[in-house]
Amino acid sequence: MSTAEQNRSRWPKSLTGFLFLTPFLVPFAAFWLWPIANGLYLSFTDANMLRAGEANAIGLENYSQLLSDRVYRQSMGNTLLFVVENVPVLVIGGLLLAVLLNEPLTARAGIRAVFVAPYLITGSAVAIIWQFVLDPSTGWLNSWLSSVGLPIQNVLSQPDQAMWAVTLITLWWRVGFPLLVILAALQDIPQDLYDAAKIDGAGAVQRFRTITLPLITPVLIFVLIIRLIDSFKVFAQVYLVTGGGPFGSTRVAIQYLYETGFLDFRTGYAAAIGWSVFLIILVVTAVQLLILRRVRIYE
Repeated sequence: MSTAEQNRSRWPKSLTGFLFLTPFLVPFAAFWLWPIANGLYLSFTDANMLRAGEANAIGLENYSQLLSDRVYRQSMGNTLLFVVENVPVLVIGGLLLAVLLNEPLTARAGIRAVFVAPYLITGSAVAIIWQFVLDPSTGWLNSWLSSVGLPIQNVLSQPDQAMWAVTLITLWWRVGFPLLVILAALQDIPQDLYDAAKIDGAGAVQRFRTITLPLITPVLIFVLIIRLIDSFKVFAQVYLVTGGGPFGSTRVAIQYLYETGFLDFRTGYAAAIGWSVFLIILVVTAVQLLILRRVRIYE
């Protein structure tokens, strides 16, 4: 059989493989690749939703304008503050809960459900729940404080407290994911290792430091990166609970993107904001992976 005939005989098999991938590739290209490419194009134009079909190329003008945009700098600073507050709290909180629930507790399944269930709730439902809790006049928190004779608190109206309130709301909402992932990693560690360490006289802290932590490090890195990316995209709980206030102290980058694109109709500038957030996430994640890889190499 000639080479051409062999290629023709192979082609249908190769084509069959691509046909099996089509149900995934078509929606992936239509709803993911195309919007990303179109957003990148729009970020270099003066596109405006009020001028449908009219978009003039303006090069890097949108990106240069971001550098002098006070609201953008504030919203990006708020986003970074949220990331710094939220990521360690979620990862450490998930780790501590996972270690606790890895022990043979009587109500372990019920406790796990209590912490995992909020992860299944939508952002709008989370906002409604916490508005009932934190409302200064009718909220459950202030009702309880009044009943025990303590002063009423209005944390959502205090610029130095509002972001911490958002962080605690996010902890309650999102801690279920790191909890489940880390708990699965803990349950995958052979019990024989702990038994041998006990025989050698290792205490609980030493067993955690020498056995548990090294074996779950890859999982912790995975959780850290996922939570980092997710924290940069924070929007729902901030917008619905605080609206970006007070005085813009909780306005985050995605909220500013929403306001610019869907309230001010400046589509091109909003696309530039979105791509700036993407590039920051990309750089931070790459630096984080590099640092963690070097730390593990030199340990």
